[in-house]
Order: sequence, then structure tokens, then C-alpha cells
Amino acid sequence: MKYRTEFTSYGARVDKSKIKAPLVEFTEFALSQLRLILENDITLEDKWLRLVVSGKGCDGFDYSVGFTDYQEDDFQIVIQLGEGKQTFVLIDPFTAFYLQHVRINYVQDFANDEEGFVIESLYQDEFKGKFWRANEEKTPPLLKHT
Repeated sequence: MKYRTEFTSYGARVDKSKIKAPLVEFTEFALSQLRLILENDITLEDKWLRLVVSGKGCDGFDYSVGFTDYQEDDFQIVIQLGEGKQTFVLIDPFTAFYLQHVRINYVQDFANDEEGFVIESLYQDEFKGKFWRANEEKTPPLLKHT
């Protein structure tokens, strides 16, 4: 999964120090699927589950989920897998700013050929339309150029 390691706006980067670490919750089924994947896919050794903003529409943001490497500016959210095992969910600062509370489910709908992790942002309604025009506080804090 490729993703942008930084949000750029006129060459600026998001200031991670001004963003709270997001709250990430898994449904029991999603957690069991994550455990199953990590235990059985040897290609994922030293890879972590990443959440990322992948687009924006009138109804808010679109999100993607995949396994990637750790990047220096990532938030690492600890996820307890049970039996003393844990893993991390990685979230870049731009995504973390907009994804402050998220629930992750896993869909298995073979009749419609749909399977995978699904992200539900509990604040999605705040980011519909052109929300930043009405409230500049809904744009991520950027690092100042020196």
C-alpha cells in the first residue's frame, strides 16, 4: 500500500506535536480477522496495519486500510490481540487529525464479493462538503517554515 508520508500544502507538513493520538476501536470480528491474518501471512512480518485518508467527497473522507512499514512521523496505536500479544496500527499525522475516533469492522460478504476491513469515523459528519471554509480549526496544523 502506497500512501503519502506527509500532507503538503504549499510545501508545508502537518505538525504532529499539535495532534492528539487517535482512539482506535476494533469490533470483535475485526480483531479476530487481524489476529488470523498476522498469524498466517508470513509476508507481513515487520509490517503494520495502516489507516489512511484516501479521498474526499461530499459525504466526508474516504479511508483505506493496508499493511505497510513504519514511517518516522506515524502515530503508533497499540492494539491488544489477546493472549499477551499486541500489534500497532499506524496513522500518519494528516489522517490522525481527521480520524480522531475510529471503529474498525471486518466485512465478509461473499455474495457481493466484498471482504476486508472497513473504517467508520465517529466524526465523519463534521467533514462533509467544504467544511474548512466555515471553520479553519478543521484544517490540520502545519509546521512553520524556518
